[in-house]
Amino acid sequence: MSTAEGRTRPGWKVWAAGAVLVVVVAGLLHGYRNTNVLTGGRLCGGLVSTAKADAVLPGSGRLDAEGDGLADELKDTLCEVGKSSVVLGSGKGTLTFRVRAEDGDAPLKDEAWPELSEESFFSGKVTGGVDKYRGWVLLPEKCWAEQPLVVGASSSEPISDSTAFAALITDAARAVAAGAACGDLPEEPGTLLPPRSEAARPASDGRVCGLDGFSVRGQVPADTEVLEAGQRAPADLWSCTVSLDDDSRGPVRADGFMTYTASRDPLLIAAVRKAPGTSKGEAPGGREAEVVESTGVVLPCARGELYLAAESGLQYSEARKRHPDLPGRDTYFASFVKAATETFGCGTTAGR
Repeated sequence: MSTAEGRTRPGWKVWAAGAVLVVVVAGLLHGYRNTNVLTGGRLCGGLVSTAKADAVLPGSGRLDAEGDGLADELKDTLCEVGKSSVVLGSGKGTLTFRVRAEDGDAPLKDEAWPELSEESFFSGKVTGGVDKYRGWVLLPEKCWAEQPLVVGASSSEPISDSTAFAALITDAARAVAAGAACGDLPEEPGTLLPPRSEAARPASDGRVCGLDGFSVRGQVPADTEVLEAGQRAPADLWSCTVSLDDDSRGPVRADGFMTYTASRDPLLIAAVRKAPGTSKGEAPGGREAEVVESTGVVLPCARGELYLAAESGLQYSEARKRHPDLPGRDTYFASFVKAATETFGCGTTAGR
């Protein structure tokens, strides 16, 4: 063997070993920067499932989180999960989770929560709802203090899989309840109830929002088409937004004319009852009820209780300025209660 040949072989081995090392390091770096193979199974002190968060945020990439788990005060709990990648066109987005103390019906009427006309609800062993950007789950009653506690989640990117999003928030709520030792929740939500259609649809007079006998004839400006958007009735958690096909400005039109909600979900009804000022009284028509607010009541029924509420939108306020003869909010609520009690099987009170 020549001297030159002897010198070449060890050099080649060193070069090959170095190349292998570079490949391994590059592979590990790629795995760290673009996948979750080196990430733990849960994030934010165990509150959020890595796999479920990865399935919800679009594309591939690495998940990073900010949040230490449960706060001493549950309502101060905050967790943020982000997806990033150095590969162009790969995954991105941020999920923010908060535990919030709210009035029981806040997720059904406040702007900070999912858009009702686009929301998919779930009820039963776990109560909540999701749209493309936001979602919520009500924590068990043993977790509450002065107000009901809700786990809310929001996404910076639109989420295409509502079921996966609902499962993610349910799992986070389950971890919160388990960590606080205040109740049990399932790993997955029940069947989601989506809106009947993605866009508002013409309402049928005499069956507005799918409620038998429900009409707004004479309660809206003449010759104005009435549109509706929401879930199919009856359901344990339900809403319907009535809007007018008129020349309203964008934000006004989007807010709608009147939004109606109904629930037979026991946990949500318990949360609603926590609202300040709730008292014994009467529903429109003289039925015994718990009055939550001027247009919100809990009715006793033969098959459980029923929560009914109505909220006027910006379209109603604007239409009332143009048409002073439009009825007051109580009129819309009264006609809704009359139709909803029949459709939701609450025609008789408990014990009758």
